Amino acid sequence: MHNWSLKSSIKTHCLDTPRFLPLKTCQKTSSWDLLVALKHCTVQVRSPSRQLLQSRISAMSGVNGSARSVSGTTSAPQELEVKIAVEELKQLCTSGLRALGHSEQDCSVIADVLMYAQLRGNNQGIIKIPTGGVDRLPEQKPPTVEHETRLSALINGNDSAGIVTLHNAMQLAKVKCREAGFGIVGTNHTSSSTGALGYYVSEIAKDGLLGFAMATSPEFVAPHGARQPVFGTNPIACAVPSGSGAPLVVDMATSAYTLFGLFEAKTAGRDIPEGVAYDSQGLPTTDPAAALPTAGGAIRVFDRSHKGSALALLVELLAGAAVSAAVEDKMSEKNWGNLIVAVDPGLLGDPAAFRSRVDAVLRRVKSAATVPGVDEVILPGERGDKIMEECLRTGMITVEANLLRDLRAVAARAPAVRQPAAASGRRLSTRLLHMASSVEDAYGPSAPPIYQTATFKQPSSTENGPYDYTRSGNPTRTMLEEFMAQLENADRGLAFTSGMAALTAVCRLCGSGDHIVAGDDLYGGTSRLLSWSVPNQGVEVSNVDTTDIAAVRAAIRPGQTKLVMLESPTNPRMQVCDLKALCELAHSVGAIVCVDNSIMAPIYQRPIELGADICMTSATKFIGGHSDVTAGILTVKGEELAGRLAFFQNAEGAGLAPFDSWLCLRGLKTMALRMEKQVANCEKIVKFLEAHPLVKRVNYPGSPSSDPAGYEIQRRQADNGGSLVSFTTDNVEVSKRIVEDTKLFKVTVSFGNVVSQISLPCFMSHASIPAEVRAARGLPDDLVRISCGIEDAEDLIADLDQAMKGAMQSVGMNPTQPDASDRLAPSSREAELMQKVADLEARLRAMEGAQQS
Repeated sequence: MHNWSLKSSIKTHCLDTPRFLPLKTCQKTSSWDLLVALKHCTVQVRSPSRQLLQSRISAMSGVNGSARSVSGTTSAPQELEVKIAVEELKQLCTSGLRALGHSEQDCSVIADVLMYAQLRGNNQGIIKIPTGGVDRLPEQKPPTVEHETRLSALINGNDSAGIVTLHNAMQLAKVKCREAGFGIVGTNHTSSSTGALGYYVSEIAKDGLLGFAMATSPEFVAPHGARQPVFGTNPIACAVPSGSGAPLVVDMATSAYTLFGLFEAKTAGRDIPEGVAYDSQGLPTTDPAAALPTAGGAIRVFDRSHKGSALALLVELLAGAAVSAAVEDKMSEKNWGNLIVAVDPGLLGDPAAFRSRVDAVLRRVKSAATVPGVDEVILPGERGDKIMEECLRTGMITVEANLLRDLRAVAARAPAVRQPAAASGRRLSTRLLHMASSVEDAYGPSAPPIYQTATFKQPSSTENGPYDYTRSGNPTRTMLEEFMAQLENADRGLAFTSGMAALTAVCRLCGSGDHIVAGDDLYGGTSRLLSWSVPNQGVEVSNVDTTDIAAVRAAIRPGQTKLVMLESPTNPRMQVCDLKALCELAHSVGAIVCVDNSIMAPIYQRPIELGADICMTSATKFIGGHSDVTAGILTVKGEELAGRLAFFQNAEGAGLAPFDSWLCLRGLKTMALRMEKQVANCEKIVKFLEAHPLVKRVNYPGSPSSDPAGYEIQRRQADNGGSLVSFTTDNVEVSKRIVEDTKLFKVTVSFGNVVSQISLPCFMSHASIPAEVRAARGLPDDLVRISCGIEDAEDLIADLDQAMKGAMQSVGMNPTQPDASDRLAPSSREAELMQKVADLEARLRAMEGAQQS
């Protein structure tokens, strides 16, 4: 029987399960549930509020407030909470996962999901690490896509972590939804927890999509009227985007309690609420140990009725039977299922109008007249969000002491790794001059020293120092590698003798029988590597238009594609790829993503932050900046992956020399200053080119008239359009005349120099690509590429102008009296032409009308 007077005393009505409780969101709505949950909360309700609430609850309900010891006997009440910095807890979480054997990439994903729950007071958090909920199985393999259509996919987890598998499914569902408005992905063959489903659906909703998820697990929950466990805790979640803030997230278990709630209560030595579980005899119990399935106990369905049992059964069918997961003896089969769905509300109308209607509904619920004694109506997820906001505001979180002790014990077993330096919060131009390094010099030089040596003295004949042979490592190179990792927010940096040496090491990650997907508009050297060298390793390469996500998805071979290589903007056509979406697509099938970021550099675009595993920057370009050094730098997410690449760097002798490393270090100091001027010059030159009669098309990602779709993507993922532009004239001889008649532009390959450069890529940087392949990829011979330097923009434009006037004369155009339409940008010329056509049609209709009359 519900105790409605208690609700008046607590002054709240719970549409949301209090997410600071050891219960999943929205699984409780009654006053009695609120009573027992608050009674047994130890983490988030703080004194004196907690003491006040508990004293009221005890006085009104008479429920015993004793704590249970770990052995199961009762003892005096204990306050076993400690505060810890949020960032420290996340680091402990990551270390614990590393100790369990997870890769760095998987650690990052799992930690994000667990911390999502922990910050909201949800017991799907860090409790999973010391209790076996996210253990890594020795036999696990990366998840693979076993069945796929345009709208759907089925992923075999191959015994990988449930969180990682469902994360891949979420990414793939979003990709399909972006392409077709709907995406549904099922998973099977996982045998560890998927964590709080609210995380996955909220990630979907951040993209303006509707998200749905459900998951099965081993037999922990008894159907209504039974004492034998048949169901899992079978959570279900939904997220709805709103127009005024965070999405509405409903995340609830179909069980009255969660398995990890039992573990948490047992660890803390406290009772569980009455009525949520049975012991082995089918009798109600408050002893978490007796309720565990290993003791023959069972958890009850969330509402203790046939309705809750029916919902649990529905999840069992949709996230179990429908996805080919185990339906009997799920624990021994280790084959648990999940289902995740993404839906574009635009399928049913205007998405903006939909979000506006969502806001209207939520406002109506929040403003509904309350019953006496209730101050406000609480929406699903609202309490958890407030708890998270408070944790992030203060930087502190409260954790049960025994749990923290156990987590520290697991984390202590983690192998040591080099941590990337934390970002200081300063702007990039400042960080370039004040970056930290592990390299120390006794004399405190104001400029980094050049350790120009091949070998280093060792401490003794049986001890090794930090450096021994420069091929394996050198302090000057270490400084450069550390600085680049800091700029990219990566875990590690690796400096190579050239950009191509760096990309060659990346391709070494693939072996015979593997498959690489790469763009069809690539730097010529990269194209040569992928078409001539890599196939000799037994690796197959597919080149596709990476601006077309559907084409990339069609090219990927689940289980065989191990690497996706991207450029954005591409070289030399300046096409823009949606890096975030492509990373999600690649990761959904277990592929690694490498992005060549040479055109933007970390000053204006950071692919690691967009989801890439590896970022390659040609330091020959903007980092060196003066065309006096050849180098390439990889920045890598994940120490394990970085370690593999470092092995190739050392084994193949591709590490950057000390003096070249020093030149890059010097260049970094002025990189932001140079690039700012180069971009400003380029934007002025683009306007000049767009208005010139000789120019048929301008390729520049910072101009909406060049490629509107690409321009919008570039705005999202980069700070500007960069300092490279290409254009066509539809006449090779005209383009050749322009290039050769300029005075200030160096006719040469490469880009990023302080001196402006101009070239015909098809005859220079991309000449190694066969002519028929260039034509098939839309790379015309008349394409001119300009890399803007730091000269005065007016001088550069005047130089181009005189060269183009000469080219106009060569084809019989009058450079002094161009047609009025020639002064217009291509889009304006088209508009004027269409207007002339319309005027002619109107005159013809008038003439026809006059004749008929």
